[in-house]
Amino acid sequence: MDALPVCDAYLLMEIIHDWADAEAVAILKAVRRTAPPHARLLVIETIVPDDSGPDWSKMLDIHMLTLLGGRQRTRQEYEVLLDSAGFCFEQEIDTSADIAILEAVMA
Repeated sequence: MDALPVCDAYLLMEIIHDWADAEAVAILKAVRRTAPPHARLLVIETIVPDDSGPDWSKMLDIHMLTLLGGRQRTRQEYEVLLDSAGFCFEQEIDTSADIAILEAVMA
């Protein structure tokens, strides 16, 4: 893997959902190893709602699982991944476009 540049902010858009938990955490840890203490991480993904009702993200979850071995996740599941990689979840920013921006900082 190529070394990541040192940045003030890192943006991962529609990357993490391609991977199972172990690989997703490995990607996040790679960012964490390089990121300076003041850096922010922005993860842009479709978030699966916590309710049991229908949502297009749940169909996308099935596609991700069967085609790539990845998965769509709830916000809480992303928080666990971020925590496992040494990040602290700060906020979810709703874009009103069926995707959200999850903002995290170094733990």
